[in-house]
Amino acid sequence: MSRLVFWSLMPIAGVQGLALRKKALRLPPPPGNAFGLCGQHAQNRFSQPLKVLALGDSIIAAIGATDQDQSLTAHFSRALAQTTQKAVAWRALGNSGADSFDLLARLESLKDESPPDLVLISIGVNDVTALHSSKNWRANISSLCTQLGALWPEALIVFCGLPPMGKFPLPPQPLRFCMGLRAAYFDRIAAELIDKHAGMMHIPILIDPAEHDFCPDGFHPSDTAYASWGAEMAQRITRHSPNIRRSIVQ
Repeated sequence: MSRLVFWSLMPIAGVQGLALRKKALRLPPPPGNAFGLCGQHAQNRFSQPLKVLALGDSIIAAIGATDQDQSLTAHFSRALAQTTQKAVAWRALGNSGADSFDLLARLESLKDESPPDLVLISIGVNDVTALHSSKNWRANISSLCTQLGALWPEALIVFCGLPPMGKFPLPPQPLRFCMGLRAAYFDRIAAELIDKHAGMMHIPILIDPAEHDFCPDGFHPSDTAYASWGAEMAQRITRHSPNIRRSIVQ
């Protein structure tokens, strides 16, 4: 039924989407280094830090943050360091506008990367806005799971859930409603596929966008929203780590 409602509203929502693309505020990545070292043992040169590699879209590129140090990856890494009592070395490789096709294409260039302990993935919003088919989305998530597992078999692979796009302040109705339906549908597909793979987990976004500030573009999180999101994910990972093939908190 939701798919029927989505496509019935698309003639209006599609026109709104085209207009929005022309007038939407496009923010550049924030200043600062997209990498860092944090945690109470960060100054101990003899300790081996957990290595976090973040891949994906504008969320990983920290669009909306005032500085890279306020990014989702940085906040997540600091929260992970606190909950695990370990140093965390993080690196973010995000591209604004990237979709699942772009992420798959990028994996080839990462074969020589030092193996991370945890890979953080944010992808899907641009698949929704580009009206990619659910068939392509399903195939791409399956390929990502297979290729990431083969590339870094010992790493914990964490996929961020798609955000509740129906609560974003920027898009007008019914475009906002349509994006919310589609994002929720794609997120269910992703969760179903990811949960079939050992050493991988899908973490739905549990924070309510209505309770957090957005950045000026009305589409991306603010510093405080990134902080809450990162802390929630770190807690979920450490809480469920006994069920993961390789626990990063051992």
